[in-house]
Amino acid sequence: MRRVAAVHLLTPVTSGRLSDLHGLVTVQMREDTRGFAIVDKGTILGLVHLIPEEDRRWLVNSWIDLRTFNKGY
Repeated sequence: MRRVAAVHLLTPVTSGRLSDLHGLVTVQMREDTRGFAIVDKGTILGLVHLIPEEDRRWLVNSWIDLRTFNKGY
């Protein structure tokens, strides 16, 4: 049995460069029709926290420690 995950594909803004303002990458919804993909669960390196920035855009906080987050919330 294979373990897979459905992931929502996002596109980095400004080629994925870190913002001078907050040091995070901004991503947005993809414009093409390939919005989702099925991937092998073993290829996922970790989780990220998406912070809403504006309509269809998010800041990517990849520094979140989910064990600590879950203890506090």
